[in-house]
Amino acid sequence: MDVEQRARELLAAELRAKGRLTLADDVALGEEDDSAAIRAIIAALTPPAEPDQALLVSMAVCLDHGFGMATLERQESWLRDMRKLWDEVMGRGYYLPHNRERYSAMLSARPEVPDGRG
Repeated sequence: MDVEQRARELLAAELRAKGRLTLADDVALGEEDDSAAIRAIIAALTPPAEPDQALLVSMAVCLDHGFGMATLERQESWLRDMRKLWDEVMGRGYYLPHNRERYSAMLSARPEVPDGRG
């Protein structure tokens, strides 16, 4: 399901819950391509094209509290890695839903490693 279809369904559910939309209106809502509400929902659900650089720095600091003390080259390396993670979370990385089983299999194939607890 694409974002536009999901947005239409969410808007219809909200309007129905408030008694402002009947089932007959659902069809009209689905055919109305110029709905400002739909465009607003799609805009809200669409991730930005580029990450906020401050977010990438925050991510790097979470993983390495010494980030601010690192050399410029090391900081740039961390920021490139954080960008890769951001791309992955935004659905622009290597993961694709049809590859899910391949990644899940990696977890089941790994050797048991003590977790250090206990």
